[in-house]
Amino acid sequence: MNCIQLNQQADLIANTFSKQDLAKLVVALKSHGDSLQDAVEVIDTIDARQGYTLHEAWEEVRAGESRLMAANDD
Repeated sequence: MNCIQLNQQADLIANTFSKQDLAKLVVALKSHGDSLQDAVEVIDTIDARQGYTLHEAWEEVRAGESRLMAANDD
């Protein structure tokens, strides 16, 4: 993703979510050591599933990572 695309994505995110939701996302990133990629997946999950909460989206993203890590261990 180039700089222009990244800026466009950031503008879309900022216009889609409330400041409170974005603040929760930043706090979650810092407190749990989640990556920016995780945050993007959370935003995509919320965007794709109408009615999903931020908490539900984080759970889904983290559950997917757990399954991926378990599969890699095999």
